[in-house]
Amino acid sequence: MKKSKILLFFLFFTTFVLASQEKNPDTGSRDYRIKAGFSIGGTSPLPLPAEIRKIEGFNPLLNVMIGAEVRQNIHENWSLLCGLQFEMKGMETKAQVKNYNLAMVSGDDGEISGVFTGKVRTRVQNSYLTLPLLVVWQPGRQAEWGIKFGLYGSFLLDGAFSGSAYDGYLREGDPTGQRIDITTATYDFSNELQLWNWGAQLGAEWRIFPRFLTGIDFSWGINSIFKKDFDVITFKMYPIYGSLSFGYIF
Repeated sequence: MKKSKILLFFLFFTTFVLASQEKNPDTGSRDYRIKAGFSIGGTSPLPLPAEIRKIEGFNPLLNVMIGAEVRQNIHENWSLLCGLQFEMKGMETKAQVKNYNLAMVSGDDGEISGVFTGKVRTRVQNSYLTLPLLVVWQPGRQAEWGIKFGLYGSFLLDGAFSGSAYDGYLREGDPTGQRIDITTATYDFSNELQLWNWGAQLGAEWRIFPRFLTGIDFSWGINSIFKKDFDVITFKMYPIYGSLSFGYIF
């Protein structure tokens, strides 16, 4: 609840400032942008728990983003920036695990749950509508680059978290439970994804031509992608992504 209140405060504060500023010599002009780009990253626990013994493969997938922003100068060195963007955050990983809490569907045994030792392949493919609320610092009003930082809030439009477990065995209930050999089994926790994700964002932007800019951003989720009452995966999973974008200034 505190995180949502903080984000709402920044939203109302930014909206108020952008609406109240006029184009005058003291505040500078307001500009509007459209941008597109792509992201690379992953959804991961931090730090990696002892159950994940080895990462054997990683595929960042093609994560595209497109959006619009408005930036308002409020001082010679400071601006406020807010926007709305559609973005994808996805990855595919292969890992070797031991005593990894999991619920799965096996062709021979049906639905089973317990701790799994073996290999897992996980695919995450989430689409969000994201609202960034950022402060931008530039060395001067005519500077062609700036550093930006702040918060973001994302609403889940479509989400998938699924995978397979193979080449291992499951102990039902706990590590002392009955052993079930697993050749291959599947799991799908897509219905357990949270609708809202909050996080922090840090980045930089450069005006490469009078009306064209490029930027890099790093975002770090503050809350887990799973619902609070979801207890199959016993650790929190955070979306951590870096992005490269290109934009046009109106």
